[in-house]
Amino acid sequence: MKKFFILPFTLFLISPFILTSCGPQKTGSQDSVQTEQADAGVRSLPDYNYTDSLKQGSHNVIYTITSKPDEELPEVVDEDGVKYKDNRFRLHITKDGKQLFDRSFTKADFKTHLPQDFKKFGIMDGMRFSHAEEGKLYFNTCVSFPESDMSCPFLLTIGPDGSYTITPDISFGEEDEDFPSI
Repeated sequence: MKKFFILPFTLFLISPFILTSCGPQKTGSQDSVQTEQADAGVRSLPDYNYTDSLKQGSHNVIYTITSKPDEELPEVVDEDGVKYKDNRFRLHITKDGKQLFDRSFTKADFKTHLPQDFKKFGIMDGMRFSHAEEGKLYFNTCVSFPESDMSCPFLLTIGPDGSYTITPDISFGEEDEDFPSI
């Protein structure tokens, strides 16, 4: 009887560590998507486009998150010599039909918060809506080592006036275990 209890208990204990990957939401199927390999042997994530809406008090908010590998960003070469394209994420938000926020983000936007190894070997690989509170919109985003569970999560906060702040997300993985990854 103890053998049957140990396996589920062990899976329960390690599941938070398995579910720490940061990636944007994906509409449609949730198949595991590996990086695509370009002709020159450089790997990249597929393009991504996600739009959703929410009510924030009496306001209608629509946000769109897009990402794509960016040819203008420096390639990242991991410790094994595998090359990856870094990504540019764009967040566009309208509130009651008027533009509130429109900006692109790259790994460089997080450099003051990144350890040296993530500056060198990491790529920006995820953004998703988290929640709305007191007129602010919160988005989770991260810089990760390609094709690994190692990531530096951040909280991107959009103010009611369209201003934004970026802070390390110390609560990542504690609350939302059904976070889909691409």
